[in-house]
Amino acid sequence: MSSLSFHRVALTPIIDGLKNAHHVVTKGYEHAKTNNIDPNDYLTASLHPDMRDFRFQVYRFTDAAKFIPSRLNPALESISLPDDEQTFPELLARIERTTKYLESFKESDLEGREGDEIITKYPGGKVQITQIAIDQVTRLAHPNFWFHHVTAYAILRMKGVDVGKMDYLNGANLFEIEQIEA
Repeated sequence: MSSLSFHRVALTPIIDGLKNAHHVVTKGYEHAKTNNIDPNDYLTASLHPDMRDFRFQVYRFTDAAKFIPSRLNPALESISLPDDEQTFPELLARIERTTKYLESFKESDLEGREGDEIITKYPGGKVQITQIAIDQVTRLAHPNFWFHHVTAYAILRMKGVDVGKMDYLNGANLFEIEQIEA
């Protein structure tokens, strides 16, 4: 039995999620074009009046992803994502950039850091969370990523885009699905 690396726990699910999100966002963009719908109807949509729009959800899940390596290993540089993308092509490029950034890390960049203390400070300086690295990944970074990821998916679904569970889970064809006749 092989051991599970911290890199695989921290980054692999997020990289896969980004690739699947790219697929889902692409379907949203194609749906708008094919059905002569103004893309802004999707880009500015939210699930509830007090929730932020689709673009914001993409900003947040890509930010949640990009912060993982540098929070776990402060010697690693983060990338700048200024939240200024306004179109589907720009959002798709942001997802691609974030994916390539995460794919650039080696296992050795994160190994042995599972027990490190991580202090996460939030904008405004009024909130700070202190956790060990493995808890930061499993209890904060991943849930935050998936919250915004699924919200973006749900906005497109609510707007009539034909996306389903398999688009969300394996839209990027990351694993083989075998059809078995009964």
